[in-house]
Amino acid sequence: MTKPVLLLCLLLANIAVAEELYRYRDSAGIIVTADTIPPNAAVDGYEIVNEQGAVLETVQARQPVEFDQDQTKQDQYLLASFSLVGEITRLKERKLALLARDIQNLRNNLSNLDIREENLVAEAANMEMAGEEVAAELMGQISQIRLDRAEVQKLLASRKTDRISIEALYRGYEQRFRQLELGSTQTSEQ
Repeated sequence: MTKPVLLLCLLLANIAVAEELYRYRDSAGIIVTADTIPPNAAVDGYEIVNEQGAVLETVQARQPVEFDQDQTKQDQYLLASFSLVGEITRLKERKLALLARDIQNLRNNLSNLDIREENLVAEAANMEMAGEEVAAELMGQISQIRLDRAEVQKLLASRKTDRISIEALYRGYEQRFRQLELGSTQTSEQ
């Protein structure tokens, strides 16, 4: 009686620890089933099978990473120009500070143009109220100020867009530099 119970327990234990195996093609193209998987099989794709060979799961091949020449140039620039992420951050802050100063100057110019236009329009209104004809030169100055204001407003909008672009560019540089540092650290540890 104890033998059948023992045999049943062994069978149940064997079923409970049913092993997952990996089926993949080796470098020669031969199908291999093993309990471990080599790195190249992880890249090329493989199947997880049970002991009977039934497929439990299929793991697709990873898409190869495209070698991006522009990314390589950017990586070379980052590694040649900076030794710490903090240097990138400081450069970003300097560029943003210069841009902020430029934006403030443009706002001041815009304010000055507004004041000049108000004064010229007031002068033209005074001439009209006095019954005089508004001088063509004065009308030309008002028109020129309006053109100048429109140009300054375009520049101001452009600088605001530049600020967003610079923030994004340098944030990307910081992130990429961290990745390069991490990759360099992992490579040197191996």
